[in-house]
Amino acid sequence: MPLAIRLRHDPVQAPPPVADTVVRRETDAALMAGIQGRTVEEMRLRLDAGHRPYVAWRGGEAAAWGWVATRSAEIGETRSTFAVAAGERYLWNFVTAAAHRGLGIYPRLLDAIVRAESREAERFWIAWAPENHASGSGIRKAGFVAVAELSFDAEGRPALRDILTGGASLATRMLAVPAATEELARCWRCVRAAAAGEPMRCSAGSCRCDYQRPERGCAA
Repeated sequence: MPLAIRLRHDPVQAPPPVADTVVRRETDAALMAGIQGRTVEEMRLRLDAGHRPYVAWRGGEAAAWGWVATRSAEIGETRSTFAVAAGERYLWNFVTAAAHRGLGIYPRLLDAIVRAESREAERFWIAWAPENHASGSGIRKAGFVAVAELSFDAEGRPALRDILTGGASLATRMLAVPAATEELARCWRCVRAAAAGEPMRCSAGSCRCDYQRPERGCAA
């Protein structure tokens, strides 16, 4: 899982606008429950914990949305919760509705969030599963740079490795996950398969998994 950052003063050009699209921070738990198909109570708990939802509205429809953690966050795959330091933000739980994909809404949403939250924060973090190629592309278009990779070692323990020099050390301070001393699993889809007792076939350079094309799998 690559971890990427963008800093408040990074010289990032805003992604091209998308016609009839506006991004807003929302505060209504019932609204977010309806958009995400979850309970109002769950959304209210997120809001009370300092999570801020943003929605990209296109033609009056919720086209894409996601959350900004301001106090703490969780990475479910590692079963870990970590504190979000003052002056930082962790962006998570992003979805683009199927009818609105391929239009450039996701990077536009991310860019709008960074610009809005930059009134209070300096550094922004986001992560994506390595097989989610569409998400990775949108994140890069929004000016984020991958600095570290979070995955699992041979014993199934979460660990970090550098993508950019010093990236793992920077991510360790936030996630409280150690830096790797060995090769890490390259594909989270295979890690989840292994946890379910299925063979994990992925190796460096062999992964063909694609989040948008579930029929594809790793090379044997």
